[in-house]
Amino acid sequence: MSARARRSSWLWKAGLLFGLCLGAAVEARAGGIATCAARASTAPPDFVQAVARNTPALVHLLTVREWSEEASAPDAEHLFPMAGTRPAPAPDDSAQTRYAERVTASGFVLSPDGFILTSAHAVLERREVWAVLSDGRQLPARVVGIDQHSDVALLKVAAEGLPVARLATAGPVCAGQWVAALGAPFGFERTLTVGVVSAEPRVLPGYAGVAVIQLNVALNPGSSGGPLFNAAGEVVGVNTMIFSSAGFYLGISFAVPIGRALQVAERLRMAAARPPAAFVAITQPVSPALARAFGLPQAGGVLVSGDDPEPGPGGGLRRGDVVLAIDGQAIVTSDDLDDAVAARAPGTTMRVAVWRAGRRETLRVKLRAARSEALTSDAAPDSAPAHRLGLLLVPAARAAQLPPGVYVESASGAALLAGLDGGDRIVAVNATPVASPAEFDAALAGLTADTVALLVMRGPMSLYVPVMRVLTRPQ
Repeated sequence: MSARARRSSWLWKAGLLFGLCLGAAVEARAGGIATCAARASTAPPDFVQAVARNTPALVHLLTVREWSEEASAPDAEHLFPMAGTRPAPAPDDSAQTRYAERVTASGFVLSPDGFILTSAHAVLERREVWAVLSDGRQLPARVVGIDQHSDVALLKVAAEGLPVARLATAGPVCAGQWVAALGAPFGFERTLTVGVVSAEPRVLPGYAGVAVIQLNVALNPGSSGGPLFNAAGEVVGVNTMIFSSAGFYLGISFAVPIGRALQVAERLRMAAARPPAAFVAITQPVSPALARAFGLPQAGGVLVSGDDPEPGPGGGLRRGDVVLAIDGQAIVTSDDLDDAVAARAPGTTMRVAVWRAGRRETLRVKLRAARSEALTSDAAPDSAPAHRLGLLLVPAARAAQLPPGVYVESASGAALLAGLDGGDRIVAVNATPVASPAEFDAALAGLTADTVALLVMRGPMSLYVPVMRVLTRPQ
């Protein structure tokens, strides 16, 4: 997920509406405060039982991302998604070269038949996505659907009888409430971090329609998509990003409220059977100050802050329009707009009531099919031979004065997913020593298991790395 302002709108639903309808917001806030006060505790909770309840449903995601020099330029932003690491810039003379890297993230099981919830940016435009389950199985994951606006993605693995996360079903999160996150920051699986809710779901300034839970729970690269849960072990959110000028945790993090994440996940599951519609114009909530600026009688509606880049037949929305209703259904928040669009098929013409230039008008807007944001399936094949596990190998003879062994020039596919990288020295396949690519091939040919163990030297350290021999893309 890019944190740039080009994202049109986010579908995250808050338990409290900030400044969208002032009277309703005050009433809702008063009720929320009373609910939170009733749930107040006097001591930090013990999360041992909560961790035991959630760990079986935790999923460690391994993905392969391709990037080029142009795509790796650092973002001049403070909001960073937390999947993997930000790639280092490529050399100046390799602008046209594409690179691949292994990126880790987290997720959790929603249903016994293999549906997994995670962050959209964790799997967007990935060549491979694999799910490592709590029992150690590593399964190919199919991307059912991605919603970048809400930063929610739904995956599916071919498995049955999986342990599922326990989801919160009642009550908002409260500022000061103890919560904990599980994930794989920097690849350290099943890592727990604990903190409190810093603020009830709020709209982030400058980001269209965002309503997220603000936390002081430590999140870092690899934490994205993992569960945020309360002291009872109930999942209340999906960990998504941090606010930082350095790209790593500095005390402020965010999670998508679980209620909204589940609504989006169900929409993605249903959309797999038919293409979803899209409302491409960039929007934001209408605060009381914006309502006064545009001459609205009261706060509410959704302000169009960016033009549709591909206006379709019957369009006509402009910057500065405030969407008030669709086919007679009132639009108060960005979530209302997203829900109204999701309930309609591509090609549907909607009657859209807008506030424009100080008066109410009705437009006819035709919905288009949303762009597919699923797993890239037409990526170029690995440059390294598949029978070498995606490894491009060179003998020690080509690397003068280096110890004997087979050197990895580059890794892709299965080898990259396993964590191998350029510069690794392979000295054995299982227990068979190898000193050349030919010996590597011979040792590999003599094995029949679906996973092989490569003895890898990294500086003074040696370790066996398991690598799956065949990567089969899920159907």
